Amino acid sequence: MTKISPRTSPSLLRQISYALPVLLALLTITAGASPAEDRSTPADPSKPGFLVNSKFGGQILGYDIDQSGTEGLLSEFVAQSSGGSSVVATETFDQATGKILKVVAKKTNTQDDYVTEGILGNHLALVMFEHELSLFHVQRHFHTMLPFTANKFTGVWAPPLTKGNLLGAIGRTQSSDNIAVLELPPSAAVPLVYSSNVADNTFGPKISLQPIFNNGEFSFPLIVMDSKTNQAVLSASFGCRTCAPKIATVNLTSGKIDEFTGLGFGLTNGLAVDPASGMACTTTEIDFSVEFYNLKKHSGIIVTLPGAGGQLQSGEDVEFDPIHHLFLVGQYTSTGNINDPQPRIYVYDEHGNLKNTVTGLQRIPIGGAIMIINPAKRTGFIPLVGTDFTVTQLQSFTY
Repeated sequence: MTKISPRTSPSLLRQISYALPVLLALLTITAGASPAEDRSTPADPSKPGFLVNSKFGGQILGYDIDQSGTEGLLSEFVAQSSGGSSVVATETFDQATGKILKVVAKKTNTQDDYVTEGILGNHLALVMFEHELSLFHVQRHFHTMLPFTANKFTGVWAPPLTKGNLLGAIGRTQSSDNIAVLELPPSAAVPLVYSSNVADNTFGPKISLQPIFNNGEFSFPLIVMDSKTNQAVLSASFGCRTCAPKIATVNLTSGKIDEFTGLGFGLTNGLAVDPASGMACTTTEIDFSVEFYNLKKHSGIIVTLPGAGGQLQSGEDVEFDPIHHLFLVGQYTSTGNINDPQPRIYVYDEHGNLKNTVTGLQRIPIGGAIMIINPAKRTGFIPLVGTDFTVTQLQSFTY
């Protein structure tokens, strides 16, 4: 069975074309040049970090860390081999050393798996369990761990999925147990969005994205949760070389949808939001740029990633630091050379100023390198690709 984390970035479907210099005139959005870099920071971003190895050497299927604690959580899958047995497990690890602390759950000789979906506000972990009934027929359950440091499943989360629909993604935050849920119908039909309190296993009204579906534009949007306004923030694009992304907010109480055209071209690879300021940050595929938006004013600026000159150097995942109000942008290759990619993480303030650059990273997966950060310590983790192109390790970094 092929194992794919549900948190994989859409840029895994990376196009092979490269961007042509183009200019899109937007009524309310202005583009700016890339500001000079400001390296003032207490961290040493050039110092390589330590590695976290999965307990049984398996492929990592989702991971997260407790931003107000000392531990992290990951799930793994070891493929069945000739004369051997498959292993699936979920385990905790020490954020300071990478040492595996406790195996929470483990199964052998199975086609099932566990996937770590994330850690929420009240030290609450969410883990998906996939049970294979037959080929292409998988039954999914969601376990909760409260607190996750108890090292055991303590409850369940049961999203009210319409029969035949799938859980497409969740927008989560560690400031709250509330999340935004993206539910996907089959055949790329119109998705649904709603809120949920995972700890209480309660759900808000389902809201159709029909008003902004636009012949499939929001079939597979990125989604994040704005816990202050109780809104889901979405970004989507058809992905073509001259297609600008769309940004939308969905009020998870009233169902009101607000949409505007964004900056950049191609797929939206990463999305994050600052609930305190209402600022959002995205990365776009074709023009290897980073965009910063005022969601209320529908205005923004765009900056090109440092030294980038081709699509392969586009930004990918975006994460938000709520303490220092910084956006972190991951990049598969800073060189444009797949044989010597030299990945980077760029740290921007909310005005598009580059504050720091994290170097010394090993090879990361293209399109699927989801970063996890601890803002209080200005540290984080990013997955690494092994010789067989699977992710079995995490690398720590400082920013």
